[in-house]
Amino acid sequence: MGLRGRAMTAKVVRIRKAADRDAAWSDEAVAHACVSGDPAAVAELFDRFHGRVTRYLTRAIGDGPDVDDVLQATFLEIARGNSRFDGRSAVCTWLLGIATNAARHHVRSASRRRGLLEAVTHATTGSSAPGTAETVDARLALRRAQQVLDALSSDQRMAFVLCELEGMRAEEAARMLGTTESAVWKRVSDARKAMRHALGEGAPE
Repeated sequence: MGLRGRAMTAKVVRIRKAADRDAAWSDEAVAHACVSGDPAAVAELFDRFHGRVTRYLTRAIGDGPDVDDVLQATFLEIARGNSRFDGRSAVCTWLLGIATNAARHHVRSASRRRGLLEAVTHATTGSSAPGTAETVDARLALRRAQQVLDALSSDQRMAFVLCELEGMRAEEAARMLGTTESAVWKRVSDARKAMRHALGEGAPE
């Protein structure tokens, strides 16, 4: 974790000292406690889920210091009471929804997408990390994939990451992206077809 990530962790851990945490709390109980502004609950929520949220953000916007910024923005939304858990979805799904909104703002202006490119390349080809003999081909594939991703909308990228890489149901992704389930699958399908074509696996349908 970078300096910004450690700073965020330090802030959250520091506020926990004001109260004892209950290790027996369920995820839902912790999320509901955040609604009342309990700083210990926010700290506990961060401890339980920051790894999963970080993994998602790394895939969505690329591996770099910007991930720490968006991670911090995600949990600050909760700490400030701007997003409240209503129990209609799993806690992790709720958190990824907040992270999605933060990431969408970032993606519009972000220039670094290498982490997402690598994740997409792996997901669409099913290949493992390339060996020495495959390095050049892998770099060429990433370059072609970059051109495709640049042409995709942020919603298409988010739909792909949520459904294909995070394993989320289209219904949940649709709620996060403010669209319909069928629209989510259309975006995912279009992204996969474009990526396969970019990687030389056949022309798009």
